[in-house]
Formats: sequence, structure tokens, C-alpha cells
Amino acid sequence: MSPAPVTCRPGLVHELFLHTSSSEMLEFVAMFAQDGVDAGEPTLLAVGADTAAAVLDSVGSSPYLTVLPAIGQPGRPASDLRGTDALLAGYTAQAPRVRILNQEPAVPAEHWHEWRRLEAVVNLALARHNAWAVCAYDQNTLTDDRVEDLRATHPLVWSADQHRPNERYQDPNRFVAAHRDAPPDPVELTVPTVELIDLSPAAARATVRGFLEHSELSVAESEGLLIATSEAVANAIVHGQPPIVLRLWEQPHQITVTVTDTGDGPTDPFVGLLPAGHTDQQPDQSGLGLWISHQLIDVTHRRHPSGYTIRITAGRPAHLATTTPSHPR
Repeated sequence: MSPAPVTCRPGLVHELFLHTSSSEMLEFVAMFAQDGVDAGEPTLLAVGADTAAAVLDSVGSSPYLTVLPAIGQPGRPASDLRGTDALLAGYTAQAPRVRILNQEPAVPAEHWHEWRRLEAVVNLALARHNAWAVCAYDQNTLTDDRVEDLRATHPLVWSADQHRPNERYQDPNRFVAAHRDAPPDPVELTVPTVELIDLSPAAARATVRGFLEHSELSVAESEGLLIATSEAVANAIVHGQPPIVLRLWEQPHQITVTVTDTGDGPTDPFVGLLPAGHTDQQPDQSGLGLWISHQLIDVTHRRHPSGYTIRITAGRPAHLATTTPSHPR
């Protein structure tokens, strides 16, 4: 099998591949790798160890074929996006086009909102690269709604043994505008451990630091939570409307912070995933700090009748460590 002509156009080709078995996955990845080697194009496989071993056994070693660990940290989409951009830049500087296939993780429910924003933003953030990027998902881990999100964010789809233009693809701006608000975390419906009103960024940092002293969070998670909380409060003071309310929930292995003001929130639908000034529109001056925060910690955004809320989550409860989406079929 060889790719249809649509995959040879310049610029980014962003394709969705849904599989329902390991054999189906291996067949596609081996075909993708072999086609890349035959075309003399750098071909990157970001896949699990078992998949990599099977494909290398089928295709053989080649200077055009590179195996990498799978890319994807649910809760860190901005970091993944920046890393992928840098990876592709290193290859496209040396070759006319690069191919990359990523074996996507099973995304927990609490991270899906930001994940689908990531899939939409990829079409803009990586558009400067001459790259063919395939996102390979195990359909058995996806609900019907998630499949619809993925079909709406990939211009190309593997279907009936062909690379086909996707008629269900939506413009990234339109898709993200329709999916801007993350649902509340269940913890937000409970009484917070602490609630403070109209505090300064310094007071916010001191409050969070007090809880971190006795937590089991890693140094990186702790620092990310401090920076993101301070940035959220500073943005609310400068760009939002009072009152500004900080709420904190302390749980075993996790700390959740929300910062709420009564304003409308950032105007940029891609806030956090792309740096400020990424389009020709008037840049949102609150965007740079939030973009940095998204590199460090799990951050989500929500508008609601009483204003705008940023939720910052560090760590994860132990009982959710292996949770995967339920399959409704």
C-alpha cells in the first residue's frame, strides 16, 4: 500500500489512525515505516517497546528510520507541543519532509478537555513544518464523543485502507471556540481546605507553599504549582474583575487550586497552548505567563455565569493512577 497523493502536499499533514487490535496497529505502523524508508524521508516512530521491536523486525534497520519513546503526557499538552515542534524543526532543517507517528496514550477523563484542544492546535502550531504526522489511537479506549473530537481535529484519516481527506474536520478556531470551557473537577463541588479573597500573588505563593511543606509532591510539581498559582492571581488582578477568589483543596497525593474572578477571561481561544502573539490578531497580554504555566503543570480554563476560573492541579490521587475512559459500546 502506498500513500494517496494528498499526503505529498507541502506543509503539515495531520492524520488520524484508529485501530482496534494490536495486529491492526502493527500492520499500519510497518506500512508507514516502510513507505517512509522507500521514499528516503526521515521517519520517526514514537511508539511502545513492543511495537517498535515488531516493526523493526519487519522493516529492518535504516538510516531513515528512528524509534523514539511515545510522546504524550496527559495534563502537559503545551509541553508536548513545544517538544514536538523542536523535534520536527531539527529534522526538517536537514530534509525536505519528515514523517512521524505517535502511539497516543489512553487519556484520563479529567485531561480530555485540554487534550482535544491540543489536537486542534497542532494544525496551527506545526503548520510551518513539511511533516506528515500520524496520531495512532486505540479505539477501544475511546468513547463515541472522543472519536468525534478526534475526527474534528485531523484533516486526514486512515479509512478503508487509504489515506483519505476527512470531511468531518473542523477549522481549529471554530472547534476550540466551541470547546473552550473545561467541566469542573468533582473536588470543586466540595468544601475547599482554604478560601481567600482578593489576595496578592505573594500571599497566594505563601499559602500554597505552606501546604507544599507537608505534601508528597515532587519538586517539579511543587514549583509548577507555585508559579502557576502566582501567575493566575496576577493575571486576575491585572486583566480580571474583583473579587478574586483563591480556593485550595488538599488531598492525598494531590493539591488543587482554583483562581476565580468575575471577568470574561482571556480572549485567545488557544491560551496556554500557544505563546502570546502567535496570530496576526492583537496579542492577549495575559497569554505568555499562562503558556509558561502550561509547560509546568496541569492547567484548565472555564467560563461560567459568575466569571472565569483557572484550575491548577498538582499530583494525582493514587486511586486514579490506572483509570482509563469507559467504553460505552
